[in-house]
Amino acid sequence: MQIAREAGVAQSTVSRVLNGGSVSDETRRRVLEVVAKYDFQPSQAARSLVGARSGLIGVVIRDLTNPFYPVMVKAMERVLHGQGLRLSLVTDVMTADEGLALLRREGVDGVVFTSAVQDEPLAHRIRGHGIPVVLCHRTLEGFPVDQVEADNVTAGRLAADHLLELGHRRMAMVCGLAGASTAEQRGRGFREGVRAAEARTGEAVALTEVDGAYDYGTAYDAVRTLLADTEPPTALFCQNDVMAYAALNAAAAAGVSVPRELSVVGCDDVPLSAWERIDLTTVRQPLERIAQVGVELLLERLADPDAPPRHEVLPVEFVGRTTTAPA
Repeated sequence: MQIAREAGVAQSTVSRVLNGGSVSDETRRRVLEVVAKYDFQPSQAARSLVGARSGLIGVVIRDLTNPFYPVMVKAMERVLHGQGLRLSLVTDVMTADEGLALLRREGVDGVVFTSAVQDEPLAHRIRGHGIPVVLCHRTLEGFPVDQVEADNVTAGRLAADHLLELGHRRMAMVCGLAGASTAEQRGRGFREGVRAAEARTGEAVALTEVDGAYDYGTAYDAVRTLLADTEPPTALFCQNDVMAYAALNAAAAAGVSVPRELSVVGCDDVPLSAWERIDLTTVRQPLERIAQVGVELLLERLADPDAPPRHEVLPVEFVGRTTTAPA
């Protein structure tokens, strides 16, 4: 339909051009210019003639080894299955070009991004090809699409409030991936909590920030360095649970007792965090609900392409376990 409309011809004429039928040279030129303009694949072009859908939804994630993402993918798949739809997964193993080629070749009806960062090329390119995009768990400032996330600022604030109430005044924050909205927001909330406590009590709080990149190995090395300092922190806020696991293991390797000598707070509350051998104090995101809302927003967008973009922010919850104690 889009090709026919822009070329100023009937859908049947576009069909003849795509299938090698007889049309005038001028008509063929106009149709092929539109096809080239949007770099349509043949399957896309054919579906555009009848407004058909593939029933396939693309889901882009950053790292399947992070237990956060399988929880989200499973929840998305459950919602899609209930609607008679299928899921196509793209991971960061692929380049933006490869991911774009795969999603367009499969003819997805829309794409849910769970791990976009500010310089994310794939989301912009997918949307530029006329495919609906929803951002789930991450947001991009100034990107006019439907978005759903947890209240990450409050998550950081809850972590700060808990550690400050326990009396910690020498703390460190293991930060997430640069350019990720979750890292920026959780960091902002934690800093706000620290500043508010300083203003309220008049006590100075020493806060060190290190890069953990939402990666186990990076966070492990960063925490080992922190603990080797002459005045190491007595508490850590790790901006996701995977980095908190790294912190727990780094502390064990350094002979630092958790929580007697070091308190550790994570963020996400993936199922692994509740295991008895970990029992991580963390801030819970409604992981399954975020995934469900993301898919629902995409389905609503497919039903009403011209509706204004929506931005949903879901509440978080502090979960106290055994990795924190008074300073």
